[in-house]
Amino acid sequence: MTKVGSCAVKDAAKMVYIIKQWHLSPKTTTKGFKEKYPQEKNQTAIYHFLEEGVKRKDLQMVVSEGCEGEINGDFKPAFNGWDYSALKSQAQQKGYDKIITLVPLKIEAKYGDKISTLCGDNEELIQEGNMRVSNLRGWMGFYVRLNEFKDNPEKLKLYSDSAAELLKVPKDTPEEKLMGQVKDKIKTELESFRKSLLARNDSFVKVLQGHEFTKAAIVIGGLHADDLKEKIEKAGMGCEVLEPP
Repeated sequence: MTKVGSCAVKDAAKMVYIIKQWHLSPKTTTKGFKEKYPQEKNQTAIYHFLEEGVKRKDLQMVVSEGCEGEINGDFKPAFNGWDYSALKSQAQQKGYDKIITLVPLKIEAKYGDKISTLCGDNEELIQEGNMRVSNLRGWMGFYVRLNEFKDNPEKLKLYSDSAAELLKVPKDTPEEKLMGQVKDKIKTELESFRKSLLARNDSFVKVLQGHEFTKAAIVIGGLHADDLKEKIEKAGMGCEVLEPP
């Protein structure tokens, strides 16, 4: 783990490790597959860091993104094809550390009697962010194709007509004006995604504030890290931002 940032709060009663993760989509199934994933090194390093913290009795709480509520034996959601019971059955097996799934869920399944594991996210905002990303990809696709086919009138018309229909403008709108409106849509969706991301950080801080601990870790996508650090600092907690290999 490489320390890449910290909160400027001295002698804080609460210390939070913000761990940047690189994860698969939760819908990508890894259970039963033996293929290697590029995220494995990052995810395994995070698991080892948390495991050592639990074993040393140094960590009292782990907070996860991607879900709401407490992670315990009654936790039903599955990530990458793995739910609590499936992980629990594998927890003592060789190679458990390399299973690609929600890392805090994996920690809870093995060390639940020694650690408090919580979901700190907001599912409504997750869905909002996913929608904005989907919209962003769509408008980016139009922008690329309108540029790509500017010398191919037949294909250009196919994409310009579709873009005009979505934009609710006449199909004979000049190409330059149409491109400008597509760019505006890209900017709008990007800003809306950013706002949903920052709002999710408020949820994480609320969970941290609402529970007692000396040291906690939050496993989070790297895009959250800078704003989350500022908000944790503003809440009077200490923090270190850690980057796995």
